[in-house]
Amino acid sequence: MPYGYRCIRDERGRYVTQLPMEPQASVVREIISRVAQGQGIQPIIRELEGRGVRAPRGGPRWSWSVVHDIVRNPAYIGKATADEEERVAWAPLVPESLFFDAQRSLGGSDGPPGTYPALSLLLCAVGSGYGMAAGCLQLVT
Repeated sequence: MPYGYRCIRDERGRYVTQLPMEPQASVVREIISRVAQGQGIQPIIRELEGRGVRAPRGGPRWSWSVVHDIVRNPAYIGKATADEEERVAWAPLVPESLFFDAQRSLGGSDGPPGTYPALSLLLCAVGSGYGMAAGCLQLVT
């Protein structure tokens, strides 16, 4: 079940639909809206954690991939896939226009920290390499 929704089942326990679940649904709206406005994922994470907003699994820490996956998930426009023509049976959390603005905004280089494939090829003037530690570039001697 996507973060921000709750599952509705019939008397036999079969899935019927999903409905927005507050306050998580508001967090989803905020994340997608902020990304659509051009904000990066890392500043959004810092603010959510600073406000004490619990991550989808209940912990205090948000990850880049969790926020990225929220922004990319077409369930938040009420669809199983983003290019689907017909709406499926659940309520969208954000308008399609906002969702697709966020997709365009996310198309840039706001990748997860620490994914720099060519970094191992860099050498300083004395022949030592560079490496990543906690998201910071450091000289490896």
